[in-house]
Amino acid sequence: MADFLEKFYAVTKTSVYEVVAKDKDGNPYAIKIALHGKSKFGIGEKLNGGTMLAIAKSLQFFIPESHSMASPQTGFERRLEHVNTMWWRGGSSDIVALFLKKEEALSCSKESNLTKCDPRWLNQTREVLEKIGEEHPTISICHDPTLCLIKE
Repeated sequence: MADFLEKFYAVTKTSVYEVVAKDKDGNPYAIKIALHGKSKFGIGEKLNGGTMLAIAKSLQFFIPESHSMASPQTGFERRLEHVNTMWWRGGSSDIVALFLKKEEALSCSKESNLTKCDPRWLNQTREVLEKIGEEHPTISICHDPTLCLIKE
């Protein structure tokens, strides 16, 4: 059985989240651990709402869509960009950077002029995405150019 990344930290335009791959029911969630802007959710609140989390421009929770009724129901669509938006659930503001260490995420959040996918922390973000990989059971990386975090 492969080892999958269980936890990482996401700094968004307004907040810092501890992102956990599986709760007791096997679903991903994110807990707000710090606030550095205005947000409608407070520290300690949980973002969730699906069996998958996409790393896109934001943290986007969704429910994988079953294959169509015309084809056998043999699997689920795990890519956010291929799932009908009616199955998208809660999400965060734009991601600034991703980190493996809480201290680095909190330090980043205290900097000024944070931007979406901030180049100052691109190496740390890429490291997290690499550790998530393409086969993670509850987290997917969005590659659609209009939705993705990092433009390749």
